[in-house]
Amino acid sequence: MSIKPFKFGRRILLLIASFLLMAPYRALSRFLIRRPLVYLTWRQDPTSTMVVNWMDNDSRSPDYVMYRRLALPRGSRWTLARGFKHNFADDKKRIIHHVELRGLNPDTEYIFTIGSKGPARGGSYLKFRTLPKSIPSNFRFVTGGDMMHDRKKVDAMNQRAAELNPWFALLGGDLAYANADKKNVSNWEDWLESWMLNCIRKSDGGLIPMVVAIGNHEVAGGTGKKPKDAKYFYSLFPMPAKRSFYALDIGNYLSLILLDSDLTERIDGEQAIWLEKSLSQRFGKVPFVFACYHKPAYGTAKPPSGTKDSSKDPLAQKIIKYWCPLFDKYNVTAVFENDHHTYKRTHPLRGNRIDRDRGVVYLGDGCWGVDTRDVPKPGEVWYLAKAESKRHLICVTIRNGKSDYVAYEANGKVIDRHS
Repeated sequence: MSIKPFKFGRRILLLIASFLLMAPYRALSRFLIRRPLVYLTWRQDPTSTMVVNWMDNDSRSPDYVMYRRLALPRGSRWTLARGFKHNFADDKKRIIHHVELRGLNPDTEYIFTIGSKGPARGGSYLKFRTLPKSIPSNFRFVTGGDMMHDRKKVDAMNQRAAELNPWFALLGGDLAYANADKKNVSNWEDWLESWMLNCIRKSDGGLIPMVVAIGNHEVAGGTGKKPKDAKYFYSLFPMPAKRSFYALDIGNYLSLILLDSDLTERIDGEQAIWLEKSLSQRFGKVPFVFACYHKPAYGTAKPPSGTKDSSKDPLAQKIIKYWCPLFDKYNVTAVFENDHHTYKRTHPLRGNRIDRDRGVVYLGDGCWGVDTRDVPKPGEVWYLAKAESKRHLICVTIRNGKSDYVAYEANGKVIDRHS
């Protein structure tokens, strides 16, 4: 009689026993390896506040941030701030924590640690810098959207952003390509980890804060939906007005107008009324006003059938009808659009025509870390001054009362310059 079946059965039993004995250690290992994923945002004045957010998988961890000014002597007193936590939308495995730090000094470096009532052991801290109260001689931020088709691409462009030492990043949607789908929720972890590891300013080691707009890949079903259809996006980012369109003012010198291009809010109606009120309040008082949203009015790569002109798209036509006249009326500095996976810069536009003296330039078109699309040939579309099928970010520098724009590839190569 053969003994092979008995040997095989014994091997199976040993394997099962080994798995049961090691399972707790594997679970513990996964828990220990998974680091909290920290990211910085704002709900109000960036010169005196900062929201420290993090994702982890520990619902029992306290919502504490210990922080102090970096310039203080060693042993100086720390401040404890408390916040709140919640499940990552309907995902019970991931917890989001938010702690808002207030009463900070402008243009000041801070160090902080999370989840503890005491300073971190071994001097392991993260850093950030508040924004200046008045505009410095060389103020810089980066902008772009459509960020992560794969980790390699987003890592490379995040590293380029860090090399440029921006005060913050203005991100125009389609961040993690998670599609508000529970099966893709781990995309958010990947995206946040890439940001935390790579978006560290080279000049001072500070984590770069983000200001975000919503994109169609944050929404279940794309366009024409409601906030409930973008539950992970809204769970991740505590919006200033608890909605996807809002304004963020930096001192008295710069305002960011974040809009929702028919993703969870309609272009016309309440949002258009709010846009006019917001722009009129800042007109003549704030020298630099930038608008940012996802779906473009003057796009490059998604024209309706039978034409090369993406501005003929019905959604683009709504933006041209309801928003662009307000950008013209209140002389916004520039508009940042996304979604088309290309680089573009328009001619200066006013009244849906080229106006080189008083027009507004639209830049985009969302290609931070995604596969590119084809663009029209030079001169083929009337409003395009420059178009390239290249991944990029746009670096905006304000100096001597003027704004300069440089589009960079991940390797540092310049695609375009504009003043």
